[in-house]
Amino acid sequence: MRTTTDFANWQHWMLIALVAVGALALLYRLASSTHARRQQKKRIVAARVRSGHVPLDIPTTHGDLGDPTTSWANLGHEDGKPRVVDEHPTLRIRYTDAYGKLAERVIEVERVDLHRQAIVAKGNSLYDPRIYPLERIVEVRNHRTGKAFNLGQWVDAVRVARRHRESHSDLQALDSRRA
Repeated sequence: MRTTTDFANWQHWMLIALVAVGALALLYRLASSTHARRQQKKRIVAARVRSGHVPLDIPTTHGDLGDPTTSWANLGHEDGKPRVVDEHPTLRIRYTDAYGKLAERVIEVERVDLHRQAIVAKGNSLYDPRIYPLERIVEVRNHRTGKAFNLGQWVDAVRVARRHRESHSDLQALDSRRA
């Protein structure tokens, strides 16, 4: 009689273990599908930025990149000028300094060096660093609005704006030679 109760007890523990493994498998499946959806959304947003779309969470300004028939001109107009990426915003950044400690500064971007992957900023004092490598920047906020944004998307939008401006100036140079 003792062996039958041990066998029933063993089956009980195996059922509990099976349910636990099934629950873990279900949680893993849900987490991986959620992660995959988030990655897909990030890839879609990045592709839109590379194609010329200016997301509203990065620093923007109203201006003109050139040809008014482009997709840049179809975004929020103000006084007849389309919304374009702001290449010289004032940012609040949190970065890892040369000693490995987190530091926080408000910087005014002078230019984005796409070749060196760095932000060149105007310093407030003599001892402020002027060059901030992108890989050392941990968090970026728009100083005007206080909202955090994706630094990689902003750099991609700056790259697209520069490419668009260069191609437009090249087309204007060709048109002026023909005339």
